[in-house]
Amino acid sequence: MAALLLFVGGTLSLHAQFSPVNPPEPNENIYYNVTVASSPANVAYTYGTGKFLEGTSRNVSYSLRNASYKFSHWSLNGEYYSDKSSFTYIVGAADAALVAHFDFVPALPQEPSASDEYKLTLASNNDAACSFNRNSSTRVKFDSFVTLTANVNQGYEFLGWYRNGVIVSGNATFNYQMPAEDVTLVAKFKYNPFNPSEPEGDGSQENVQTTPAGDVNKDGVVNVFDIVSIVNYSLAEADEQQDVYDVNGDGAVNVFDIVRIVNISLE
Repeated sequence: MAALLLFVGGTLSLHAQFSPVNPPEPNENIYYNVTVASSPANVAYTYGTGKFLEGTSRNVSYSLRNASYKFSHWSLNGEYYSDKSSFTYIVGAADAALVAHFDFVPALPQEPSASDEYKLTLASNNDAACSFNRNSSTRVKFDSFVTLTANVNQGYEFLGWYRNGVIVSGNATFNYQMPAEDVTLVAKFKYNPFNPSEPEGDGSQENVQTTPAGDVNKDGVVNVFDIVSIVNYSLAEADEQQDVYDVNGDGAVNVFDIVRIVNISLE
């Protein structure tokens, strides 16, 4: 606050001059890393990894890849956290490392192998896209039917169940008849943050958004011109419509969005 000296009627007066302080800049959104893994590594598929705002709810789960292991517990940043196989994690104001721990439980040597049962392995082309309704690598009796469900996470579009590159079903949930051999089924997805809700049965949503994931310039195809658009956006350091250029949804526009576009074009 500054002071001003004035002469009034031969008298020296001191008057304060108001000088307000500029308000502080608003805080930018801060994203925190949530990593989900298994111990030992590669024993299970894990779901829930990403960068999220504080207070965001995340479904954290796993599906076994190796039937010789049994789930024990989850740890958070090295400390015991939960004995539930899946749970909802609320992102706090710090990075979080969630680890699913498993114990090795080998089959007893005297147990006979069932000649009419075969291993059914479930996988995904993107671990962040879904979770499954059953553990992977379990044994299923030949010629029996098993219900399979890929629980699709927000921002992803289900493309189908595939075996050896050939589509088996286009439905996220279907009944699979087990053949007389080990099988690996892959649930395929594409990242599509603009994927609209399903249209109403009365046809009231005929003109819903159909922009492909990664189509930054909205020309109907995902190609090198979308990469050019991201580069131009980064150089301009613009703030508007960041969600359009943030293809991988991590809250930033950078080289990882370009990598995601390349992966989408390859898919």
